[in-house]
This record gives sequence, C-alpha cells and structure tokens, in this order.
Amino acid sequence: MNHRFDIRLLAFALAALGLGACASDAPSPSVASTPVARMHAYRYEGVAGLGQASREQAADGGEALHGTLEVGARANPSRPHSTETVTLDARGQLRQAEIVIETLAGARVRYALDPSRGSVHIERTGSATVEWAVPSDAPWVYAPAASGEGDLVVSPVAAWVAFRAANSALVVRVLEPEQQRSYLAPVDQVVVPTERGATVTFGYDGVDVDERFISELRLFRGSVVLSRLDLGA
Repeated sequence: MNHRFDIRLLAFALAALGLGACASDAPSPSVASTPVARMHAYRYEGVAGLGQASREQAADGGEALHGTLEVGARANPSRPHSTETVTLDARGQLRQAEIVIETLAGARVRYALDPSRGSVHIERTGSATVEWAVPSDAPWVYAPAASGEGDLVVSPVAAWVAFRAANSALVVRVLEPEQQRSYLAPVDQVVVPTERGATVTFGYDGVDVDERFISELRLFRGSVVLSRLDLGA
C-alpha cells in the first residue's frame, strides 16, 4: 500500500511540475503587445485658403480625425475658420463629430453630431440652443447647405467621412446642419470612382481621394483650389 501511495504521489508531483512549466512558458497578459495606432498629418494650401488634417488609425479599423480649414480673403473679418474633431468606428461610419466655425467678427457656431442618439446639438452666437433630431437609418455624412448660403465648407475631414461611409453602405444620410436638413442619397451620388481613386461630390464641390488620403479640394465652383502638400505622411 505504501509503495502504491508513493508512486501516485510522485506522479502527482511530476504532473504539477509539468503544469507549472507550461504556465511559465505562456505569455503574461500584462506584457502582451498592444498594436500601436498609426498617425498621419496633412497640409493643404491654395491662393484663397489653407487647411490641416490629422488622422489616427486604430488597430480595429476605427479612426480619429482632427482638422482646421480657412477659406476666403485673409483681410475679410467674416472669413470662417472651422475646427473639426471626428471619430469613425471599425466599419468607417461616423460615431461622433464636432464642428466649430468662428469668424474674426466674433460669430461662432458649434455642431455636435451623435448618430447613436439620432441627435445634432447646435449652439450659435446670439441664438437659443437647438436639438435637431435626425434619423439614423444610414451612415451619416455632413456637408454645407446646397444653396451655398452659410459658413460650413467641405473640408478634408468631411470629405473623408463621406468616402469611408460610402465604402460601408449602399445609401448614406447627408446632413446639412446649417439648414437643419437631411436626405438619403445613393453612395454613387456622393463618391465617384476615378483612375486615381475617387472623387467626393457635394453640390458644385469636388474633392479627390487617393491611396493616402484627400489630395485636392475644388470649392465654390472651382474658384478655390486647395492641394495637399507632400509632408511625407
């Protein structure tokens, strides 16, 4: 009996040592490598405007974008300066966006887009806050008013939002925050494939996309052209 007991005890000890060795060979969750997001920066210039954009690509396909844009004569106090902060999910669809437009004359408007809530929060200088309800039946993209009246301008960030949305669905919902108007549009009315990539179209504005990012913006019926500078991004 004692002999059998010793054998079993020895077997148990060996098994425990084996398990311990396997456990020590397994990678520790605390030291497991985490994919690092990729950062890109872009600059755009033209005779009547300039802009910047940064893009952070997460490992899961999501993106965080930030951009600024100024279009118009520098001496014009009503020349709008826009700042955008946007996040996209892994599908490339808009998760949240904040657009702030300011002028040297002191006017300011802020749009906060939240598709998950179907809500656009609007704050404008001298006016009451507005909560605009918008259907979340398709990926959201945002654009200036079709009438051309307003300060919102198609930017590299806004164009990229439209491009990513068009690659994730067959129909998108276009929002014109200044007019509190939205409508559904087939993606081929928003993004047109080209030999070099694609062109995003909103009204008379056209924005070219290549394998890197936005390459050129043609705004106000082509009277303002902003081209991407080569920063090695």
